[in-house]
Amino acid sequence: MPTELAAQIYRETIGFLEESGYISYLNKLLVEEYIDDRMTRIDVPSRGLETVDAVHCILDRNRTFAFLEAIEKSVKPGDVVVEAGLGTGILAIMAAALGAEVYGIEINKDTLGLARQLTRMFIKNGLFDQENLLLIEADASTWDPPKQIDLIISENIYAGMFYEMQIPIVNHLLPFIGSSGRVIPDGISSYVILAQAEKPLLKGHGKSFSPSQAEGRIYKSRELSEPFLYDNINFNQKNGMDCRIDIAIPIIRSGLVNSLLIYSPVKVAKDIILKREDMIFMGEDIFIVIDPPLHVEPQSTVRLRMEYKRGSKPEDGNYFLDLQKVI
Repeated sequence: MPTELAAQIYRETIGFLEESGYISYLNKLLVEEYIDDRMTRIDVPSRGLETVDAVHCILDRNRTFAFLEAIEKSVKPGDVVVEAGLGTGILAIMAAALGAEVYGIEINKDTLGLARQLTRMFIKNGLFDQENLLLIEADASTWDPPKQIDLIISENIYAGMFYEMQIPIVNHLLPFIGSSGRVIPDGISSYVILAQAEKPLLKGHGKSFSPSQAEGRIYKSRELSEPFLYDNINFNQKNGMDCRIDIAIPIIRSGLVNSLLIYSPVKVAKDIILKREDMIFMGEDIFIVIDPPLHVEPQSTVRLRMEYKRGSKPEDGNYFLDLQKVI
């Protein structure tokens, strides 16, 4: 159960977004453009996510409360905290309410404008003092903190670590963190499953698609292999951008492999894990199309060679499947 402080901040944030028209605008856009198409269209490294996506993240209650809980357990009065990729600002607001000195960094000017509005509301309501939270328009992967950091909050995560600039941001900020400093989230693991899925028309090899209950998109699929852990990232240390694997995956069901199903549980903190089924936005399953499809039978193995840069778009990667021997 969320604490009283987390519940209050979340409730008042949702109320503000509703009264300001942000949620009705989000619902309108969900009808007009799927998240798959928007993520392909926007330039995340130079502009960040769009403001509507920051609002959408808030509506993922499990994800939002997991981060609020981790912050409440970690932050002490007087801590120096950087939230890199501010979004609506709800996580920075939680840290400020706990007495931290917070720097909120956001690259998207419009999204920063929303965070400023929300921050002013909480300051006016007496949740924290203005000097506790400084909002800055900047690229968090190049911005230098003015002093040593106790905590980095960087919720720039997506299944498979596609799209988002989490790794360049955290890599840049880690040298500014003290010896007892920490990072939220702690890490992320990515699994791949060979699958036969009902996929959208006109999606060719290497293109991606995602199911979304909020957007009314459900793609039936059959999992033809067990999940295979292929990437395990610890955000408390520097990580490379390249993800390369060459693995043999046993087949458990017959069918046509026409997609790679990727999902990524998030270790928000030591005892706070966001599992596959917990997240409904930007943490849900992502499918990558395999074309031509590969017919498989149980007792065989498939060699999967996959390479992409973490933070890139799925279509910029390379994906190869070869049927191997019967085992």
